[in-house]
Amino acid sequence: MSDIDSIPTLATSESILIDGANGVTSAPRAHFPHGGLWLSLALVVLVVVRLLKRPALTVVLLLLASVPGFIHVVALRADAPVQRGALTSSLATTLSSMQTQLPWPQRQVSVVREDDLFFPLGRYALPSRSIGPVEVELRNGPLGDVCREEGQRVICGAGL
Repeated sequence: MSDIDSIPTLATSESILIDGANGVTSAPRAHFPHGGLWLSLALVVLVVVRLLKRPALTVVLLLLASVPGFIHVVALRADAPVQRGALTSSLATTLSSMQTQLPWPQRQVSVVREDDLFFPLGRYALPSRSIGPVEVELRNGPLGDVCREEGQRVICGAGL
């Protein structure tokens, strides 16, 4: 298990990039933080709503049950409005480095390693997968890392 796999789902730029897509297909790497607590709260509210049969109280209880999800989406996720600047900056830095080191189509490359984090960025920065003299490794690592050349190989992401 890599460091990226231990990151709580959707809490960092890296997890947004990976689990933002995988979460839609019901295949996230990790469970949502406190998922059991929130599910339990929702079940309690459902039982109380069924027992009380009072519309006004039902609305209040449903609003209370939605507070954890609201907080998660608005403040805790890495793509929350208050954190979008950091997400944008880390993605822009990484893509800029990739496009500087591997300008397409001037520099033809051969991708020899593609980890899940840098895979979508590699597809964006290198739309053509022509076999070329330069080998590229797209390794998992924190976004914002720059690509570096090592001989005839360019490494983007985590170091050795």
